Amino acid sequence: MMQMLRNREKRFKLVITLVLLALSIFFILPLYWTAVFATRTLNEVFQFPPPLWFGDNIVQNYRNIEAVFPPFRPILNSLIVAVPKTIGLVLVSALAGYGLARYTRAPGHKMILVVTFATLFFPPSLALIPFFLQMNALGWLNTYWPLIIPALASGFGVVWMYTYIGSTVPKELYEASEMDGAKGLSTFFFVVLPIIRPGLAALSVWTLISTWNDFQIPLVVLSDGSKFTVPLALTTLSTTHYSDMPAVMLATLMGLVPVFILFGLLSRQFIAGLTAGSVK
Repeated sequence: MMQMLRNREKRFKLVITLVLLALSIFFILPLYWTAVFATRTLNEVFQFPPPLWFGDNIVQNYRNIEAVFPPFRPILNSLIVAVPKTIGLVLVSALAGYGLARYTRAPGHKMILVVTFATLFFPPSLALIPFFLQMNALGWLNTYWPLIIPALASGFGVVWMYTYIGSTVPKELYEASEMDGAKGLSTFFFVVLPIIRPGLAALSVWTLISTWNDFQIPLVVLSDGSKFTVPLALTTLSTTHYSDMPAVMLATLMGLVPVFILFGLLSRQFIAGLTAGSVK
C-alpha cells in the first residue's frame, strides 16, 4: 500500500514538472523568437517555417536603429527618469506607510487610509488633461520633472508599505525602541528599515518596471526626440521603419536588458517581499 502511494506521488510530481516545463517554454518562446528575429533579415523573418536559430544580420539591424536615433540614448533617458523616481517613491511610501502603521490612533488616521485606498480605483488617464494643464503652468513640459515629482505620491506604494510594515514589524518593537530612547525617525531608519528591505525591494522592482514601460505620460509631456524614453523611441522606430521588424526587435531587446539586470540583482528580495505575509 505504501509503495502504491509512493508511486502515485512520483507520477503526480512528474506530471506537475512536465506541466510547469511546458508553461515555461510557452512564456519564454516569444522572448527567444524576438532574439532570433533581431539577428535576421526581413525576408528571413517572414519565411515559413520561421527561423529557429540566430542569424548574422545583427550589425545591419543595429545600423538601421542608428539611422533613426542613437540606440543607447533612450535607455539613458529611461534611467534618468526611473532611478530617481524609484528611490523617491520608495522612500516617501515607506515613510508614509510607517506613519500609518505605527500611529494608528492619530487624528484622521482612518480618513487618510480611506482616501489612499480610494486613489487605487481611479485610472491615471482620468486626470490627464488637468495634469497637462498643471505641468504647462509650471513650465515643466518637455522636461523630466512631470515624470518624477508627481509620481512620488503613490497610493499603491503607501498601501503596500503600510500593509507590509503592519504584517512584519511587531508593535512591541516600537515600545522597545522608545524605551531605548529612539524617536520616530530614528526608529524608522535604524530599526524598521532593515526589517522591511524585502518589501522595499519588491516595491522598487515594481516601480522601475512600470516606469520603464510607461508610455502615456511621456507621450503627453515630451516633444523633443532626444528626450524620448524607451517606449517612445520604439514607437518612433516602428513608425519610421514600420516594415523593418528585425531592427524593432533588436531595439526592444536592448531596452529590456537593464530591467532584466535589475530583476536578477533583486529577485531574491523581490520574492521574499511578495511571500512575507504567508510565512508570518
